[in-house]
Amino acid sequence: MKILRLTTLLDFGGIETKMANLSTYNDKQNDWVFVALGKGGEAEKKIRANGKRVQVLGLDYKIPSIKTIWKFYKFLKKEKPDVLHTSGAEANFFGFFSGKLAGVPKIIVEEIGIPKHSQKARPIFQYIFRNADWAVGESSEVVQHIISQFGLQSSKTTVIYNFGLFNYDLSTIKAENKNNEFRMLMISRLEAVKNIEGVLNVVEILVKENQTKIRLTIAGSGNSEPELKQKVKDLKLEDSVEFAGFINDPYPYLLNSDLYILNSHSEGFSNSLVEAMYSKTPSLSTAVGAAPEIIEDGKNGFMVPPDDEEALYEKIKAIVALPKEKLDKIGLAGHEKIVRNFSLENHVNELMKIYRNP
Repeated sequence: MKILRLTTLLDFGGIETKMANLSTYNDKQNDWVFVALGKGGEAEKKIRANGKRVQVLGLDYKIPSIKTIWKFYKFLKKEKPDVLHTSGAEANFFGFFSGKLAGVPKIIVEEIGIPKHSQKARPIFQYIFRNADWAVGESSEVVQHIISQFGLQSSKTTVIYNFGLFNYDLSTIKAENKNNEFRMLMISRLEAVKNIEGVLNVVEILVKENQTKIRLTIAGSGNSEPELKQKVKDLKLEDSVEFAGFINDPYPYLLNSDLYILNSHSEGFSNSLVEAMYSKTPSLSTAVGAAPEIIEDGKNGFMVPPDDEEALYEKIKAIVALPKEKLDKIGLAGHEKIVRNFSLENHVNELMKIYRNP
């Protein structure tokens, strides 16, 4: 069976990391092809290094380019995949229409977060999701949202959780001297949906209280980077906040952090949250996407409501005050939950159920 996985880009970010990780799966029965409508980059390099085929098409992925539909249709006619699995709005749009034109036997569309379609776009995506063979979401929240928004049949929708790669030798990383600092870490694209601004506002309060020395590291790049750096200057947090830029390996940062923070307004299933919990780093997330299905507050991680800076402040302040032994216990519980439930093998097994389902 030839399986074509389509994303908008293959540079960096959550869905791109997921494709790179998926490409490590050793499948002797099926042919996997990873395709980006637009540009490639870090994920493309990793997929190639893992011995899988990659096609970076360099097309205009702004909806609704007729030229892109036609060019991708011609690409599909040449490739003749048995399964076309698309992820993200642009990939879903161009993949669905080109795939139908090309007669692809099975088309699966995947929503990676809570979509906020315009009034014009909503009926188009409703048509796409209703007429695809399967609609997939990375969490129950996402699936329930698309069922209610698009009026889908639950029999043709399913949750397929994201996964982690659990072959990293965590013992190889030597902990640095933290100089009595409480180190917090955020890893993501620097975009408004991640609500990094809210964390900066909380850090400002904690620094002013001056009870514990706080350091926040923000790793990643994106459209919000200039505004975030300016906000750090405006809040006079240059001594407490650092920008690490894009990082290839998150684990040296995670293993030298006391707390990982995901403060998103919305999410599907966060790769960085999985990596953080796998690393045994105590992790705090807003109650969005799959996080409530993973985290038991105070047991294997921490949870706060989205868009509530007061709750975020109170939670972080309480976490900072916890004994190290308690934090270590919570970090270990998070690690055990991730390894037990979110393996690559589990993920592929769930994919195969719908790839092979008539």
